[in-house]
Amino acid sequence: SSARKPPPKLRRPLLPLRPSKVTITASRIAIQVAAAGLFSLLGLAGAVLLMAPAAPAPFGPWQRVSQSLGGPQDFGAADFPKLTRRSGDALLCPADLCAATQKAAVPPVFTISAERLTAKLRKIALAEGRIEELPPVGADHLRFVQRSPILGLPDVIDMRIVPRSSGAATLALYGRPVLGLLDFGANSARLERWIEALGQ
Repeated sequence: SSARKPPPKLRRPLLPLRPSKVTITASRIAIQVAAAGLFSLLGLAGAVLLMAPAAPAPFGPWQRVSQSLGGPQDFGAADFPKLTRRSGDALLCPADLCAATQKAAVPPVFTISAERLTAKLRKIALAEGRIEELPPVGADHLRFVQRSPILGLPDVIDMRIVPRSSGAATLALYGRPVLGLLDFGANSARLERWIEALGQ
């Protein structure tokens, strides 16, 4: 009997196969669903901004969003001796004031009175953009809120003056974001900038 010839080998196409109409339709549907979800989220955020109760001006519209969602509007004045650190914050504090707080950088001692140090730091702070002073806790404890350049996210900064002997003084500075957990180094950079300006 004659030998049977093997079946011919199939040649691979030089170009990939075109997707079927079903695949194209499914992809279009997925894109449309994703776009609809994005627009829904944007609409929800806009509705929250419009319907939320009015918030104090220093914190801007982000506080209205946080207030509507039950989040924090302001953490209140920093209690330096009992301070609890949080993500995205920055702290400068004398060791005797923040003895219970770990990883607190120690600020320098300035050879000026506590009153002059308070006035100088207030001037430095208010000279920056997008910053406002909040009601003070006392004559030696000031508070500020500064918003980020693009999104306007608020950071709260507490400043407490600590008198020293011989007419000198030092201070405690604590900055933290009101919303979110990251600040991309903005609070640390601000504290370093203010301390550098105080030394000039």
